[in-house]
Amino acid sequence: MIRHLGLAEHRVSLMKKYARGFLDQPPVAGIYHKVKKYDHRDIDPLSLYQQKGSSALLVDKDSYGQDLLEAWEIGHLTQGKYALDSWRIFCRDELLGRATGWNGEDRDPKLQPEWMRVRPDDKELRAYLRWMWMKEGWEWNPDTGERTVLCEELRNAVNEGRVVYDEKGGLKIHNLAYSANALILGEEELMAES
Repeated sequence: MIRHLGLAEHRVSLMKKYARGFLDQPPVAGIYHKVKKYDHRDIDPLSLYQQKGSSALLVDKDSYGQDLLEAWEIGHLTQGKYALDSWRIFCRDELLGRATGWNGEDRDPKLQPEWMRVRPDDKELRAYLRWMWMKEGWEWNPDTGERTVLCEELRNAVNEGRVVYDEKGGLKIHNLAYSANALILGEEELMAES
């Protein structure tokens, strides 16, 4: 169906464009490109970015001024919120040398992983971050960024892999019950879409 609508060619051309841009000018730690209409940072990006073993910053903060709060390492590749949110969630900490993986592996315990500061609009990214926060023991509101301690029932469901989201982003717990001959799957809706 996508091919008949001409969308396949469009998507392939976009993927080629981004791949070529990434190969020609990959993101580099310390080089920022201004992004229009994206969330402003809640912290100074240079406050956490330092060369390993040195207290000197790799970029000149004074030359950027306030624009640095609107600049990102992949701003030259895309201006889209989904792409920027995904970059921050899955790639940024590793690029900056803060961690060896996207989830803060081998990071300084004092540093908060980048994914914890992202507030996406996309329902799939929101669901993913809600799940990540639940694994950390928090119930997270994607609209406000506020957190509350996760109730024991929900924490147990998360640890047992019984938490799912419906098509509207609503959180559900699957309750597993066994009868003599069958596995009975029930659902309990916990909250509406945030």
